[in-house]
Amino acid sequence: MTMKSSAPPVDQGKISISDGLYFLIIVQNGQVSHFTANVSLSHADFVKRSVGKLPKGAWVGSATKNDGYLTAINSYTFYHNQLPASPEIQKIVQDKFC
Repeated sequence: MTMKSSAPPVDQGKISISDGLYFLIIVQNGQVSHFTANVSLSHADFVKRSVGKLPKGAWVGSATKNDGYLTAINSYTFYHNQLPASPEIQKIVQDKFC
């Protein structure tokens, strides 16, 4: 006899972020190009180590999940605010992470 699981299927292509944790992320050309869970890095160091200099049109920031809600936040270092990223960036990040 086979038992069926009632748990929803897990999308193997997405990376799970636990509530309260952060990832540093670079989005370029409509996709997440670089990311790390090493939040001991500043956004500037993360960019320097990942791509040298932030390419024109690329976005850098953090992704975090609070109360089950995933949000991409602008890098204060690069944008001088820590507001939620644009809807386009939110979608790209939510397509990669869960």
